[in-house]
Amino acid sequence: MERAREIVSSILKERTVDNIYFVGCGGSLVGFYPAKYFLTCEAKKLKAGYCNSNEFVYATPKEIGENSVVILASQRGDTAETVEACKVANARGAVTIGLTFKVPSPLSEAAQHVVLYEFGEESVVGNQKSSYALKLAAEFLNQIEGYEDYDKLVDGLDKLHGIVEKAKTEIIPYAIKYAWEFKDDSVIYTMGSGASWGSAHQESICIFMEMQWINSSAIHSGDYFHGPFEITEKDTAFVLMKSTGRTRYLDDRAIAFLEKFNDRCMIIDPKDYGMDAVGSVSEYLDPLFHTNVIRVYNNLLADARNHPLSVRRYMWKFKY
Repeated sequence: MERAREIVSSILKERTVDNIYFVGCGGSLVGFYPAKYFLTCEAKKLKAGYCNSNEFVYATPKEIGENSVVILASQRGDTAETVEACKVANARGAVTIGLTFKVPSPLSEAAQHVVLYEFGEESVVGNQKSSYALKLAAEFLNQIEGYEDYDKLVDGLDKLHGIVEKAKTEIIPYAIKYAWEFKDDSVIYTMGSGASWGSAHQESICIFMEMQWINSSAIHSGDYFHGPFEITEKDTAFVLMKSTGRTRYLDDRAIAFLEKFNDRCMIIDPKDYGMDAVGSVSEYLDPLFHTNVIRVYNNLLADARNHPLSVRRYMWKFKY
């Protein structure tokens, strides 16, 4: 937490912060969802915003100003829309924090504060993008309003890497089963609730659509019965990222229905892999667990389909 604490302390010495916006594109935006969800649930006065970079540029919220912090992310630090969003926030007088895997980069040069995160199979979970965003959110909340479970969250983040590494081994047989079962599907739906809805969204847009060219849609478990459940058939493919927290009931309700009318739902439940060890804050760490552990399945699916995760049809090849 040291880097996050250092940045937040320096900002709060200079100004009052009323709102925090998380801004990015695609997976970089979705990676912020756990932090946004955390603040929405825990903050009493501090406001949290969540916005696509280009939308932020063209429809900048009027409240963005001297009492705002805008946290932005770009893997390579060169996402044009995100860099421009950072410049817009700077011009409005907001404090900007850029999270990136690459320094120097356009984002690291534009942002007032920079966090260099770890990425990839060998990265430590607590040093990844989503983890740093959650750390920043927790620091702002604790230093501005106070957060009674702050120590529990810090302890949970410390324990998370070990839990994830163990789970990545234990899930292999289950992941193999579903990789081979889903390899020929043309549509795979993802589901989740609470903070883990972000993980379901990321799996849908970044893995299935972007990296595997499989049609997909992310369905919030609470919205499943408000339209989406009508597409459920015996052979419809689903991946459900289950919450260990307060919205677990929403997931269980969807699962109970699926068990009656569907035979093909891959459920990833952190409780099966030791997440109870982090205690009452587990729901905020679930998406960090999901995003890391499902990589095992994603790699196996890519192998089974003979479609490497690095292959793109349009990205980085055409002007868009």
